[in-house]
Amino acid sequence: MDGQEENHDFAVCREGTFQKAVEGIRLAVKMGFRVTTNTTLFQGADPNSVRAFFDEMMELGVEGMMVSPGYAYDKAPDQTGFLQRKGTNELFEMILSNRKKGWRFNQSPLFLEYLMGKREYDCTPWGMPCFNVFGWQKPCYLLQEGYADTYQELLNEVDWSNYGHASENPKCANCMVHSGYEATAVDQTFSGFGGIWANVKAILFSTYANPAAAKRLETEKGKPHGPLAHLVQLGLAKDLGEKTAA
Repeated sequence: MDGQEENHDFAVCREGTFQKAVEGIRLAVKMGFRVTTNTTLFQGADPNSVRAFFDEMMELGVEGMMVSPGYAYDKAPDQTGFLQRKGTNELFEMILSNRKKGWRFNQSPLFLEYLMGKREYDCTPWGMPCFNVFGWQKPCYLLQEGYADTYQELLNEVDWSNYGHASENPKCANCMVHSGYEATAVDQTFSGFGGIWANVKAILFSTYANPAAAKRLETEKGKPHGPLAHLVQLGLAKDLGEKTAA
């Protein structure tokens, strides 16, 4: 569920998918299934809309939500819609600060703090290995660098030091996706008392009061976002974007 209806349908390039998904969620919850959602955010995401989307998912009875910034993988036909690291921190600081107590996330609290710019992590590329009909994907499911026939072959043949932000691999430069970075946050949580205590504090003090972020959130209400912002960025709706901002 990639945001509210307009943003979700634009992200998946098909109208009506949001409503179909909502119907499915309602039915699954009614039948007693546990439902969680996964949301990927891109350049131009409206932080106010995302917060409203969280409210909608909670009202539907979703048990927990996952959020992650989009990753600029090489084969994406449009490279302009992905977030950079600084932009990711700014966006998630607005979304996740001054948090509503009713929101439930199916994620590590420390990873959410990382997205907000409160922590520095590097990727754990082997933290979420991907297996499919072709074998074990090298080095993670976001990069297409071949497959290994066995898990042991994957571990032995991949030079894991070549991946992650610290490696300076250009493919990893702006990646902050949960598949690699949440694994690092979870590893810290269970690495000792300091990690456990940090996790406990994040759970107990999860509102993250931030007046500056609230002020920035208010200013975002007058800017173009979502599909419109994407078109403005591509130069296809410059005049429309200027009128909306005004």
